Amino acid sequence: MGNVETPEAAGSQSPNVAAAGDLQRLAATLQRAFDGWIELDPNGLITAWNSGAERLFGWSSAETMGRPVELIVSPKHREIVASSLARIAAGAAETIPGEPPPEEPIFMRAVHRDGRRFSAEVFLFPRRKGMDYGVDVFVRDLTDREQLQHQLTERANQRAILNFLEEGYAELDLAGNYQWVNDAYCRIFNRTREEVLDPSYQKIAHNPVSVDMRELFKTVYKTGEPVRSLEYEYSPGRFCEMTLSLKRGEDGKPTGFITLTRVTTERKQHERELRNAKDAADAANRAKSEFLANMSHEIRTPMNGVIGMTELALSTDLTDEQREYLAMVRSSAEDLLVIINDILDYSKIEAGKTALIPVQFNLVELVGDTLKSLAIPAHRKSLELAFHVAADVPALVVGDSVRLRQVLVNLAGNAVKFTGQGEVVVDASLESRNETELRVHFTVRDTGIGVSPEAQQRLFRPFEQADSSTTREYGGTGLGLAISRKIVDLMGGQIWMESTPGLGSTFHFTATFGAAGPPGEPGILVNPDLLSNPDLLGLPVLIVDDNETNRRILLETARRWQMRPEMARSGPEGLAKIEAASASGQPFRLVLLDEQMPGMGGLEVIEQIRLIELSQGVTIMMLTSADQTSSALRCRELGVETYLIKPIKPAELLAMIRKALGAARPSAAVRLPSVSRAGRCLSILVGEDNQVNQKLTVAILKKMGHQATLAADGIETVNKSQETLFDLILMDVQMPGIDGIEATRRIRSQERSTAKRTPIIAMTACAMAGDRERCIEAGMDDYVSKPVTLATLARALAPFAVS
Repeated sequence: MGNVETPEAAGSQSPNVAAAGDLQRLAATLQRAFDGWIELDPNGLITAWNSGAERLFGWSSAETMGRPVELIVSPKHREIVASSLARIAAGAAETIPGEPPPEEPIFMRAVHRDGRRFSAEVFLFPRRKGMDYGVDVFVRDLTDREQLQHQLTERANQRAILNFLEEGYAELDLAGNYQWVNDAYCRIFNRTREEVLDPSYQKIAHNPVSVDMRELFKTVYKTGEPVRSLEYEYSPGRFCEMTLSLKRGEDGKPTGFITLTRVTTERKQHERELRNAKDAADAANRAKSEFLANMSHEIRTPMNGVIGMTELALSTDLTDEQREYLAMVRSSAEDLLVIINDILDYSKIEAGKTALIPVQFNLVELVGDTLKSLAIPAHRKSLELAFHVAADVPALVVGDSVRLRQVLVNLAGNAVKFTGQGEVVVDASLESRNETELRVHFTVRDTGIGVSPEAQQRLFRPFEQADSSTTREYGGTGLGLAISRKIVDLMGGQIWMESTPGLGSTFHFTATFGAAGPPGEPGILVNPDLLSNPDLLGLPVLIVDDNETNRRILLETARRWQMRPEMARSGPEGLAKIEAASASGQPFRLVLLDEQMPGMGGLEVIEQIRLIELSQGVTIMMLTSADQTSSALRCRELGVETYLIKPIKPAELLAMIRKALGAARPSAAVRLPSVSRAGRCLSILVGEDNQVNQKLTVAILKKMGHQATLAADGIETVNKSQETLFDLILMDVQMPGIDGIEATRRIRSQERSTAKRTPIIAMTACAMAGDRERCIEAGMDDYVSKPVTLATLARALAPFAVS
């Protein structure tokens, strides 16, 4: 090692051979026990440096000779090393002969040649050299020991933390032997840690009821994928949820398994209780549905008689007093039927028995027809009733038109009910659209009593209204808004309201419809025929109406039809504009005139127009909120033939304008109501057990010109259908003996051997989901729900009465 003087070399100079051998053994031992050996002179300069020191510090022996020992000591610990060397020097001066005692080991941060620092343990041994002394420095690298100690400490901390967990934690080797488990694991499986860690634990461990644990461990080992939240029964009646994953070493190779276990017995009990409660609720719902079906039949059957017989009585010769009384009976019966329908309808929706039936329909016409049905109660209160569908809303859409109409009737009907004066307006605008569907935003605005913020919170709940006095004053079940909310949910929309007490309310709802045509398809309000008709393009039109909403709607509609509209807010303002236009040589060709206006009404305006000499050729169309025969007669006397009742549908208005101007016949884009023909006389078998309904049905059929034969129960209906060839059978669904469903099945079975097939129409007081399907499945051709009226029965019979 060059000039490095090792302990062996120093000892070999002694004449005592035995002593030399001892030194050699000591040196070999120190070499194995320590990482490096260094010799210092009394001044702390390096005089020897072995190969271990070279490996430990990165300096060669030649590079360190004569340099101070501070070369390998961090600045923070140099003072400690210097103090130890000073004590050795003082001891050497006082000790004659012999050697100073060794210093206590020094723990310090040593410095490598590359600047890296590491922990080291240093022993200083003073040793005589002739009359002087030297210091042997033995250095041990503590890095590995510190890392091991850190790992052990970290491991202990981790396990202390794991013992706080409520979940059971376990580590296993690849053979499945437990290496460590936390306290929770011992509690869960009722074992001590010593029992679990015993190699024989597998023999006494729990035997899972519902899972092969050995196969589970094999699968995790083969795939490397953990199994998460696996629930199994670890002992009869006790359940746990386990996550199993691989434990890997630093090289990424599997070294064992880790499991995390959570007891789920209580949760399983709750789930079982919930399942039992659900089963009980389902059974209760089924019982409720059956009760509702029975209640529907029991209530609707007598209601059918009350309403039907009242209709028949009203069609006979009556005194004014009798007619008034019967009209009140019919009105009360219809109000009662609305309440019954609300209760049954809500129950069906709540039980999830209602599904949307999408069809293609005209959205503009539907909104208009719906508002038309509310015109009479609105006009009785002198309310303005109007609607507006934005131009970008397609006319034809795909959706459940019946349910949409129901929501509009509920909201607009409430608006009419709770509004004493002013207006009720329905708006529809396009919120969004893509290639396959569109979302429409509807609003129903009124100027009624309004709703307080507190009442708004509960208004959409079933059986609740704004306050308890509402039911007494206005009637109703409090179900309309709850039903509307559920229908809107089914249509993929939302419903909400804005209201200020005393100023009115605005109800909003959105609904999603299927697109019936490509984006940009013209709506019903855009008639292509207008583009080629000079009598309508640029037509000067005056709109005279005191209601701002009506003026706005009519103005937008006229502009959409490419007419040239102007507006007047009153009769005198309208007359002034007519005179001015006539004097300028550009008179109005059409006047849309409101009948009910303050100050000067529509009839008075017409009289004044007739006195203006230059305006004799103007066409006047009267728009009214009152259905009064005397007003219509006076209009005709003044030369006004067109008399439209609000709310006015755009298609209806367009048709009447064209007719009044004599421009053209209504085009195919304008759909007018058709008149059905009575058709041929039918021979009809009526299967009905209720005597009142028997008389009612026979009377209605006789009034329609048909011949009726009665059968009092299901068996009689089957027998008579075999004895006589009928054109059609009206079959009550619920009859004694055998019901209408079974009677239909028997008739259809008997018909298989013949070439005839008699149409059968069901008449039922049941109104639950699936009733129609049951009737059709049994072989019936149609379905009429009681109460049966002349109009509903006429529509059902029409296809079979065609000559």
